[in-house]
Amino acid sequence: MNGQTNRAIVMGGSVAGLWTARVLADHFDEVLLLERDSLPDGPETRSGVPQARQYHIMLLRGLQILDDLFPGLRDELIAEGAIPFDIIQDTAVRSRNRWLPQFPSGKVLLSCSRLLLEAGLRRRLRTFDNVRFVENVEVVGLETEAQITRIAGVHVKHLRDGAQPAGSTETLSADFVVDALGRRSPTPEWLTGLGYDAPEVSVVDSFLGYVTRRYRRPENFQASWRMMLIGATPPDDPRGGLIFPEENGVWTVMLAGVNKDYPPTDEAGFDEFARSLGPEFYAAVQATEPISKAYGYRGTDSRRHHYEKLTRWPDRLVVLGDAFCGFNPIYGQGMTVSALSALALGEEIQKAGGNLDGVGQRCLAKFSAITDGAWLLATSSDLEWPGTEGERKGDGLADRFASWYVSQLVGATFYDRTLRLAFVDVTQLVKPATSLFAPGLMLRVFRHAWGPKPRVT
Repeated sequence: MNGQTNRAIVMGGSVAGLWTARVLADHFDEVLLLERDSLPDGPETRSGVPQARQYHIMLLRGLQILDDLFPGLRDELIAEGAIPFDIIQDTAVRSRNRWLPQFPSGKVLLSCSRLLLEAGLRRRLRTFDNVRFVENVEVVGLETEAQITRIAGVHVKHLRDGAQPAGSTETLSADFVVDALGRRSPTPEWLTGLGYDAPEVSVVDSFLGYVTRRYRRPENFQASWRMMLIGATPPDDPRGGLIFPEENGVWTVMLAGVNKDYPPTDEAGFDEFARSLGPEFYAAVQATEPISKAYGYRGTDSRRHHYEKLTRWPDRLVVLGDAFCGFNPIYGQGMTVSALSALALGEEIQKAGGNLDGVGQRCLAKFSAITDGAWLLATSSDLEWPGTEGERKGDGLADRFASWYVSQLVGATFYDRTLRLAFVDVTQLVKPATSLFAPGLMLRVFRHAWGPKPRVT
């Protein structure tokens, strides 16, 4: 990258932007991270992320990337109150109206608020001399070179008085620009304004809504779990719930309903919905006291922009995170997929050897491949519900077999620890879905499907 201005711009200061800025810091002399909000030093709410009050969790693959990019940050988060837990031993899961066995898996996740996680990522990034946060600015357009074939920067509007007066505009030049602006990214409109096509969009919507409320964790509560998950069961049982610990002695309780069976936010309605999830769940909620009101969220469709299909693409631009594909957040995939995409971007820049032309379009193809597995997991689950809107594919023999096979495998996880661990690796994005079709695993599934139900192994 010698001989260039060597500046990268990342639009958006949420988790996807923070991952990306960290990766780009290894390849550029200067990385500007642009954000509409004033970014707090600590774990505080901000207007640009209203869903931060809701349930968030980093999948196991995301935590592995966290350890690689920010060594020691996991321990810092734990010191600040984040709670490590074994995803199987410490989680009570009721699925298909049965409780799954709990046993040590060695697969440890971290439970904390998104606010604490983002604060830790920002704190670490601020130690990089070549990363600069530019706050209180709105990106209003893309700057191009004369031929409109290459992005050369962005146009921003200052939202508050500072180095520039509020309302003034400025052009920031860059050698590379990343859109991490989330679901409401205006890049499709910017592209058409520059003479490019907008991407095709795929949407799958199960009309899921959820409500989150925080409670004081009971001091003397005795249970075999740190987290409890009640899974909805298609096609007739659309309700589910989750209890998970956060820092500062907090329990977060989430109620969820599919097919527009939205949990209410009023006191009586919330309580009655929690009661409908079963005596174990309701007893845990009743054992503590609320410390917040209930916050609802309904923007839960999975929405994928197929930028990788565009035959024309301006150089020096890439789109990732929710701006590329926003998943139904109930599955917790977004932060980890954005981390995988940021790593792929760094790999392509490294391979480019200083020539950034073409990197963006190659990355879009890589992001699509990264997205495929998570998209399949999320949308396949959502499409089990009869009221889900979205394209239903897979009427061929191979697709019907795959659907039957996965259903049998999930059923076998109640009895077979090997299959349970393999399935967890896939849902945690550690391994691809194709790994479930390894010969040894297939044999175990067939034994479960056609033989007597084994004991837990």
